[in-house]
Amino acid sequence: MTGNYCLGCKLQDLLHKHDYRGAKRSAEQVLTIDERSPEGYVLLGAIAAAEGHPRDALQHYEHAMHLDPGFLDPLLYAAETYIWPLGECEQAITLCEQALDLAEEEDEYLDALLLKAEAELGVGDFEASRRTLNDLPEVDMPEGLYHLRAARTLMELGALKEAEVHFKRAYAKDDQLSDALHGLGLCAEERGDRDEMVKLFLEVRERDLQEPPVPWAIGPERFEELITQALQALPERIRELLRNVPVVAADYPSEELVREGRDPRMLGFFAGIPYPEKSNVGGAPQPDCILVFQRNLERMSQDLQELEEEIKTTLFHEAGHFFGLSEEELEEMGLG
Repeated sequence: MTGNYCLGCKLQDLLHKHDYRGAKRSAEQVLTIDERSPEGYVLLGAIAAAEGHPRDALQHYEHAMHLDPGFLDPLLYAAETYIWPLGECEQAITLCEQALDLAEEEDEYLDALLLKAEAELGVGDFEASRRTLNDLPEVDMPEGLYHLRAARTLMELGALKEAEVHFKRAYAKDDQLSDALHGLGLCAEERGDRDEMVKLFLEVRERDLQEPPVPWAIGPERFEELITQALQALPERIRELLRNVPVVAADYPSEELVREGRDPRMLGFFAGIPYPEKSNVGGAPQPDCILVFQRNLERMSQDLQELEEEIKTTLFHEAGHFFGLSEEELEEMGLG
């Protein structure tokens, strides 16, 4: 998100590097100069959110709003926090509407508009989200991230062609945006262009493997322990049926899997024949296996607690595939 003050830019750089101590020092410097500085409380809120304390972050943002009702940044940061990770999108929509009324600069308007569309999608109001995105400028936006966010929302709305246009614009603006490449791979998959999909996914895989680990990354032994705990949380009957199905902790999907057409950012993978399709008569036995990918799970989590929950959800999801459940059925069960 784009702030309208220099320290905001510094904060974003520090948070991107996961330098929370440096970010806190920046906030303390601001509040030492002016203890009623709304900017300082926005900095504290952003740090709290990055450290996995969204409620604390909201308190800081609300204090900043109280100090300066015309200051746009706390509205936008609070809206973002309500959407992710809290999922309280109605609150976010209200804040985005206030922000749109206050927005004077292009980046402020785009932030508020895209957040509003994302929040509307979050409450399941697809028509409202679509109408909001219709207000985006038809020309290129100033940063690739704006196009990336628009593309992701359009993809969720099923607007494949428009999403692909924005993914392309995002990558043209910033060729370091691996997320844009991944989005283009997903679009190619939807179009049935397997060769293009695999080509893009292999590039995403290569880039992802060069990324440094997130601050909450854990060792492989601890990761295996969390998988074991997740297995133990399964109902006894399911554990019994899975008794002979190895659950393998893997760092990242192999190049072979990606060349077979698998998403390099998938969280888990069931390899084998679903239980309902197995036959006790004739044929060679087919080995089953559930793979769980550590780096992808760490990347999509915000902290260690969320990582533990995502491991459990992913294991349940892949166990669902073992029992023959489709992606749609798993989505309905909250395991999508």
